[in-house]
Amino acid sequence: MINTLTLNPAIDHIFYLGRLERNVTNRLRATAVSVGGKGTHVSANLKLMGTDSRAFGFTFGRNGEKILEMLGEAGVSTHFVHGEGQESRDNYLLVEEASRDCTLIAQTGPMPDDEQLSALMDVMTREIQPGDDLLLSGDVSNFRGRDIYAWILERLSHKNLRVYLDASGETLKAGITRKPFLIKPNLDELAALAGRVPTSLQEVAKAIGELDGLGIEIIAVSLGGGGSLVRAGDKLYHAAAPRVAVYNTVGCGDCYMAGLMHAFSRGFAMEDTIRYATAVAAAKAENPLSVGFEPQRARELMDSVSIALI
Repeated sequence: MINTLTLNPAIDHIFYLGRLERNVTNRLRATAVSVGGKGTHVSANLKLMGTDSRAFGFTFGRNGEKILEMLGEAGVSTHFVHGEGQESRDNYLLVEEASRDCTLIAQTGPMPDDEQLSALMDVMTREIQPGDDLLLSGDVSNFRGRDIYAWILERLSHKNLRVYLDASGETLKAGITRKPFLIKPNLDELAALAGRVPTSLQEVAKAIGELDGLGIEIIAVSLGGGGSLVRAGDKLYHAAAPRVAVYNTVGCGDCYMAGLMHAFSRGFAMEDTIRYATAVAAAKAENPLSVGFEPQRARELMDSVSIALI
């Protein structure tokens, strides 16, 4: 069973306008609302792929109730610790339709107290079964310690989980000490691990190679419109993303992660796994919301995904 953890979920408020201009009044063409938070995105996308998951995390106040409602409407099984007296965060996403630039303005979010964190660990320990998949993903700016994912993995180590980690900065550095099965850094996150900014595909490959010995089986580096570079065992795959009519790039990485988790849970071959994840991420880019994609469109795009060993 796949489990996702979102410590700081949100409500995404999406504003569509022709072009954002500074210091003048900007008129919106339309607005929309969707669930926010990387782990919640993965769970919702997994459901569209036909794969169930359990979603864990914290919610607060009326915003939190709305988040749980949206996840329920998406068919996701929720196991959140809910608190009152604070509000789960609001995020604001500006989508410029002329350029397809996407700008995210995010709140920090409420900080769970020790009792709430203990309650979440009790729920996760009870519900997550030995050998399950677990995704640790997204923002932890509402925690004082950036090692929260490593702390959680230590307490679940007896479960022998297959762990997927999508984090950044000190949270990623601490998390990889627990030897996750897969990490999915973007270029900036890989640069932080390598101590330099890779400026070519060859330099990205070299930075990935420097992570050998950490016990991470799969390293999937997302390259935005350039696709991804995936190290699996002794093989390095470059997946070129298909050309699509981009609408909203926010959430593409979460859809890519969902595609990987879905494919691994179904026993796909490695190239088919990467091809599927790349296709669903491309289909997500055509979606105006921050979560979701058209499954039929993803199937159509799979033949357009080019994968090469390098």
